Amino acid sequence: MDTMIVMYNLAPDQDQADFEEWLHEVDLPGYEKVKSMSDPVYYRAEETLEGKVPPYKYVVAIKSTGGDEVDDEMTGPEWEGFVADFENRTRDAVYVTAQRIIG
Repeated sequence: MDTMIVMYNLAPDQDQADFEEWLHEVDLPGYEKVKSMSDPVYYRAEETLEGKVPPYKYVVAIKSTGGDEVDDEMTGPEWEGFVADFENRTRDAVYVTAQRIIG
C-alpha cells in the first residue's frame, strides 16, 4: 500500500464551511505529526456523472507507508484525540488501502 483513501459524509450537526475550516486548520497540520502518512489531498464530491448525489461527500487521498507503522501511529496517543474528533464530525467513513500502479 502506498495510499490511504478515505470517503465519508458529514455528521448531521456539521456545517460544511466550519468542517472545511477544521480540515485546513486541524486535519492538514495533523499529518506533520506522524511519519506513516503525508500529503493529504482533499476533495468535495459535487455530483455523479448522472447528475445524482454521490454516496460520499468527501474523499481524501493520503500517501502512506502502510503496514504496522500506520496502525501503531493511529492508535497511539498522538492521534487518539484527533481520531475521536474526526469521528464526531463525520459519518459513514470507509477506509481503503491502495497501491499506485500507474503515474
